[in-house]
Amino acid sequence: MSSDKKDQTVGRPEPEFKFGIGTIIWIAVGFIASWVNMLVILNSMQIWSYLTVIFTTIIPGVIIGLKDRYWGYGYMGGFAIAGIPFAFHNPAHGYLFVGWYTFATALFIFSIIMLIFWTGWRSISAIKRVEQ
Repeated sequence: MSSDKKDQTVGRPEPEFKFGIGTIIWIAVGFIASWVNMLVILNSMQIWSYLTVIFTTIIPGVIIGLKDRYWGYGYMGGFAIAGIPFAFHNPAHGYLFVGWYTFATALFIFSIIMLIFWTGWRSISAIKRVEQ
């Protein structure tokens, strides 16, 4: 046994925050997807339509985030941000509730997914192994 054990980080080092054109594109895609989703909610006003916010944020957000996590964050952020102008678009006809509901739900899901990806990838990149 050698006393010269080296700690070596497994995997790549964590990249710095890259707010690039890809992130901006996914913010726009998330904004548009959210707007369409809110119109679906307003037109049907059934319980299943409120659940579409959950499915249209989690599934695409995770899939996009697996490719590049900042793109996933952009999609989720764009989805959440779209609720604010939608809420003030026509407040008398239910837009206010649907907009703030989408904003709050998407922001909550975004924070959960961000914590999962952030802590998961941080802990995976921080794993060290001992070589003999």
